[in-house]
Amino acid sequence: MSHFLFIRDEPSIPAKLREVFSAPEDRIVIRQSALEAKSSLARSAFDAVVIYSEGTELELKRTLCEIRELTEQIQIVVLTPEYNSSLENTAFENRADLYFAEPIPSKTLARVLMNQHENKQGNTPSSMQDWGNHSQQRSSNISHATSTLNVLRDLSHILSFSLDYKAFTQHFILKLREHISFSRIGIFLESSAKQSLVKNKQSKHLTCIASLGLPSDLVDCFQLSREVGIGRELTEYPRILHKESGTRSQFTHGNSGSAKEFSVLGCHLAIPITDREEIIGLAVLNGPVTGRDYTEDELELLYLLMEELGLAIRNSRLHSELAHHGQLIENVMHSMSSGAIVFSENLDILYMNDAAKRFLDLGQNNPDRRIEFAELPPKLAKPVHRAVEKGELLEPFKIDGLEPDEVYQVSIFPFSQKGELMRLPRPTMLIIEDFTKIEASKESARSDTKNQTISLIAERFAHEIRNSLVPLSTHAQLIDKKIQQPKFQASLKSAMLKETARIKRLSEQMLYMAQSSQAGGSEVQLNVIIQKAFQRARTQTDNTLAELKIENQLESLASLTLEANPEALTHAFEELFLNSIQANPDAQIIQVEICQDLTGKRLVRLRDGGTGLTEDLVKQATEAFYTTRHTGVGLGLSVAQKVITEHQGELKLNSRTQERNWDIEIEFPSYRIHA
Repeated sequence: MSHFLFIRDEPSIPAKLREVFSAPEDRIVIRQSALEAKSSLARSAFDAVVIYSEGTELELKRTLCEIRELTEQIQIVVLTPEYNSSLENTAFENRADLYFAEPIPSKTLARVLMNQHENKQGNTPSSMQDWGNHSQQRSSNISHATSTLNVLRDLSHILSFSLDYKAFTQHFILKLREHISFSRIGIFLESSAKQSLVKNKQSKHLTCIASLGLPSDLVDCFQLSREVGIGRELTEYPRILHKESGTRSQFTHGNSGSAKEFSVLGCHLAIPITDREEIIGLAVLNGPVTGRDYTEDELELLYLLMEELGLAIRNSRLHSELAHHGQLIENVMHSMSSGAIVFSENLDILYMNDAAKRFLDLGQNNPDRRIEFAELPPKLAKPVHRAVEKGELLEPFKIDGLEPDEVYQVSIFPFSQKGELMRLPRPTMLIIEDFTKIEASKESARSDTKNQTISLIAERFAHEIRNSLVPLSTHAQLIDKKIQQPKFQASLKSAMLKETARIKRLSEQMLYMAQSSQAGGSEVQLNVIIQKAFQRARTQTDNTLAELKIENQLESLASLTLEANPEALTHAFEELFLNSIQANPDAQIIQVEICQDLTGKRLVRLRDGGTGLTEDLVKQATEAFYTTRHTGVGLGLSVAQKVITEHQGELKLNSRTQERNWDIEIEFPSYRIHA
């Protein structure tokens, strides 16, 4: 892990340089002067210092002198917004190592800083001194005053003193010093992940949360990492780690990152802090103030105490996280526009948000007043009682509000774990949603749709009736002059028959659409119905060339009978034949096939001499008022489908394929047909 000191009058890194210092393993400390990081510089805590000079030569000189008075070995890089030869000379005269002016070569600068970090890692500071070369190590146990039992007793009070882990950790190290006489200690912990999205992601950096004997600016500037140095050593091999190799240490001199961190912190010992599942941090401390080594008993006690500290920290963080989540849920429910009420298994109201109080007119004038279950209206209390006591859950239902036209939808949700057996009684939540605007919108949409339908019906029928009246009114104008002419009489008769039949068909279509055709009632022969319907359709279209060809796969057409309303079923087939004849006036033959499948269902298939139906027509042809012609109202196929459906049949439209070469297929169930 690299530590860089960035000195600038403003507490931020210029945008053009952020790429250089964006590596997640880098620790960037921004200060406005070198003296603000005095202790850290004196201990060589930084790998390099970057000065972004926007001031005068005198200010740059003063900053460089302050740094060099504190340390001679650190690399100093001076950056300026634009090239200035005087500033460059000042930088090098005062022992700066590099000078760059914008535009700054970011890759070059990043490489220089990285090389400096690697070089420094390979050279352990000369200030590191051997702390364990004493003539003789004490082998006596801890005195009675500082016995293990007394230490655990004293420190257990500290760990249960507060739920603020930073506060009780600081008290913990102060109390620990009374029993084990060190002069310097730092507790480094991973960050506390409060959000569930990052909860399972292990933090790389370890920040000092409590210390004794460490300079405050060093605590602010310096971090440890799980990826390098002491943090890596203890993460990979949890144990008590010494600065130098020895009988109790697996530490090797090749890890210069650990050596440097021990030197910067002025400590000799590192102990992992675990919660009995994983390492959450570490403690670094120096030796006893008397200059002796720690005994084996003291080291074991320290390890045990750090484990107890880790457990206490975990419990504190869990409590904080639960409180945070609880507050988050309460804030979410409080900000909901829907009402929310939470009931306990004893039907006590545990929580009611402002929206629910407003909807039910409860406790708005006194927000702190406890709302009782008995105050709920019966239309809510009854289903909630059944849900809590008996486990009965209703589908979402609607209730009227306090004001006219107010409508609320109520939903009830039980609190239970997935896969958990239902235990009664059980806590339950009730949600009240304001559906007033939704219902008003639905009613408005229904009204608009109804008005549009009425307008469409009126427009189509007015057009058709007007077209039918044109020939009649024309003959009426000529009747006085030509009434005696046989040719006029024949034309008048034809017009009256044709147009009255047309108007009659329109009225019948509307009647069939408006009311049930009363399926059943008499037994009819299916082939007779089909032939009669075809003759009616051909008469209406004046297409004398149209022919009906029935293909029968049964022994006798007369044996096929059907309980039906003969007039309605005839009209349905008439609409189908009319559609075929009008769509293809030049196609003379309409083919019909009557057959029976293996289950006894009767099938009627129809195909005209045209090209068949397109995919779009198949999807839309049975919709009311859909038509591709300039005449007609577009109800023919809709009426046919409705009548056949009322006879328990099914009408299908098809696009022709090699496997299915029929335009229309009608299926009647066997229980409706008697052979």
